[in-house]
Parts: sequence; structure tokens; C-alpha cells
Amino acid sequence: WFIAIPSQFQDPHDALGLAVEKGARGLIVNRRSRHASATTGSTIITVPDTKTALLDMVRFWRYCVKPTVVGVTGSSGRRATMVLLSQLLKDNFKTHVAFMDHLSWFGCIEAVLAMPEDTQVLVFEAGAMERGDITRIGGALDPDLAVLTQIRHPFPSPERDTLTASLYCELLETLSEYPKDRLAAVIYDDNPAVRRRSDQVLGGLLGQKHSQSGKGIAHRVPEKSLKVLSKAMESALGLSVSRSDLWCAVEAAKALGLSKAALEEILELDATSTSNGSVSSLNQMA
Repeated sequence: WFIAIPSQFQDPHDALGLAVEKGARGLIVNRRSRHASATTGSTIITVPDTKTALLDMVRFWRYCVKPTVVGVTGSSGRRATMVLLSQLLKDNFKTHVAFMDHLSWFGCIEAVLAMPEDTQVLVFEAGAMERGDITRIGGALDPDLAVLTQIRHPFPSPERDTLTASLYCELLETLSEYPKDRLAAVIYDDNPAVRRRSDQVLGGLLGQKHSQSGKGIAHRVPEKSLKVLSKAMESALGLSVSRSDLWCAVEAAKALGLSKAALEEILELDATSTSNGSVSSLNQMA
């Protein structure tokens, strides 16, 4: 199906005939009195707004499959966190990862629509160019768990940090007021503006957020091993890995049901040690 979504530069309603020639089964178009470029006999569905129709289709597919949905956002480390999380879950859940094609409201929609029917966990990337982009996709997918990686403005100031925190914390506003589990958000909130905004947004939520702290499984991974992992990931996928990325992935995996013992086994950490361990298993993931 060809969905005609106009932009400021072009209107795909001018290419309806070409879409049919290229193999489109039908056309979903904005409501108007005539569609001049459509070929005779084309199947056309008219809707008030094609963007809304596309988001409705995404929402429909999300509830057909009914996976546990994890949204990941932040100004850095989103994709590394998503890759690490999917690999931590791979032995226990059928996981589908939906990366963004580009920074716009359209983002990861195509990847979500490609989600297999047997998916148990959907991990989607939520980025933004402007306010409202994240709530659009988050509102369609109704995440069960929100993961916020590091959030910082490239040229920090109190005003810019506040605006950036509000932009990415939009994902928290799409969480249910009655989360299935107590833990509804994993937030790497080393930024005071993020702490303030996340507290404000989650104030009435009947769940818990888990914030960055100096303790946790990820902090027990030796620096040398983390560098080896980051080098392997960068070589294979073009993604470097920071300790904050690993922390977000590990804490999200815990929220989804992986035990501390299982995570220690994956990370090859001695349960009684805070300094020894390796990440050979994670290197294999990369």
C-alpha cells in the first residue's frame, strides 16, 4: 500500500499512478475532491489525515502482536543501549528492534510494521527534531517500559538543558498510569534538568522509576573489558559503548524479568567480586 504523506518539499499525491506501476496494491490518500494522478481503477482509501492513518496502523499492529514494548530515547547512546538490551534478552525472549530511519516523526515506523507476529519484546527508538515527535510514536505504541539514556544539550546552559530534558522526557508521558509491573522507567538521570523533569512527569504514575546510581551490575564490569566491548561494537556496527549505555541495557533487562544471577552469568561476573570479570559474551554479541 502506498501512503501519501505530503512534506514541505513535495506531495506524493502527484505520484499515485507511478506508485501503482511500481506495485502498490492500493493508495491511502488525504481526502480531496479528486486525485488527478491516480490511474483508472486504482483502489483508493481516503482519510482526513494520512499521518494519523499511518500511526493508527502502527497502533493496530502493536495490539495484534501484543509484545512487551520498550521505548528508548536520549540524546546519546540510544542505539548501543538497544543492541545490548536485545542481546541480553535473546535467550529468553523473541525480541524485535526498531531503529529509526531518520530523525523525524516518521522515525522507526517502518521497522515497527516489520515486526514478526511471534515477537515477545519490541524495542523501539524514539528520537526527535521538535516537541511532539516522541509523543506521536510513543502514543501509538503505548510503551510498557521507558528507557532514557544520557540526555545533554551539546552547548549546555540551564535553559537549553531544561528544553532538552522536556524534549526527551516526552516518552515518559506516554506510559500507562497503571503499569503492568512496578518498574515503569529506567532513567540515566545524571543531568539535574532530567531529574526535575522526570520527577514532574512521573509524579502521578503508580509505578517506579529506576535512576542512575553508583552501584549496579554494570558498574562491576572492569574498564578494560568495557573498552574491549566498545571496540568490538564499533568495528561491527559503528557504535561505541559507554558505561551509561551498558547500565541502561542491564537495568532494562532486569525490569523485563532477567535475574541478577542470569545477568552476572552473561557478563561473566563473579557474584562476590566487584573488580573481576570479562565481557567475552558481550563481545560475541557485537
